[in-house]
Amino acid sequence: MTPESLIIIFVALAVGSLAKGMVGLGLPPTSIAILAVFFGVEHAIVVSTIPVAFANVQIVWIARERFREMPRMWVPLLAAALGVALGTWVLATLDERTLTIVLTVWIAFYLVTVLFNLKIEPEGKLARVFSPIIAGGAGICQGAVGMCGPLIATWAHAMGFVKETYVFAAALLFMSISVTHVLGISIAGLYDEERIVQGLLAIIPVMIFVPIGMRLTKRISAKAFSMVIIGIIALMEVRLIWGLV
Repeated sequence: MTPESLIIIFVALAVGSLAKGMVGLGLPPTSIAILAVFFGVEHAIVVSTIPVAFANVQIVWIARERFREMPRMWVPLLAAALGVALGTWVLATLDERTLTIVLTVWIAFYLVTVLFNLKIEPEGKLARVFSPIIAGGAGICQGAVGMCGPLIATWAHAMGFVKETYVFAAALLFMSISVTHVLGISIAGLYDEERIVQGLLAIIPVMIFVPIGMRLTKRISAKAFSMVIIGIIALMEVRLIWGLV
């Protein structure tokens, strides 16, 4: 593990954490997009699992009093965990080029949803029936490519959560998925000593830059900053596509 690799990991997680703190774009899309360019897709996803899980556990612990506002949560949480298991199997099975293609397509989808503010917002009783399916899909995406933000937002809306409860419910499912992802990666044997050390060190920029991002929200235009983050992700997307070509 070279000093250069540690610097790249620190910068990737710092940028992603600032985005998480400021505009909620999400830690995984930014950090994984950057890390995949330098280390490969599987390595990027595996290393990011530890700091992502830490960030979500931290958020849920801070707002733990909202647990009592979470009805009927065990079904979607179980569906998400099963989805993670399937997605992790995909991650462990596919070769690097195929993983790169899958990640490239998913990042493109993510960019489109952010740029055009596309949202799938199911309503009513049918939405609640389908919420475990949506949660399971989020788990599959997390297990395979390390990010599932658009599906998490869809699930939280389908469950009918609003305002602060919406934010906590999304964080709770994120936590369930990310912690299960760590366990799945361990069982699949994708961790080695270097990846574990890098993942643990990656917690440091998360701890530092998420609070900084939250404080900067009032001083810097969130819209302008989000466009910078989108630009970074788009640049990494182009680099991934170029590598495939």
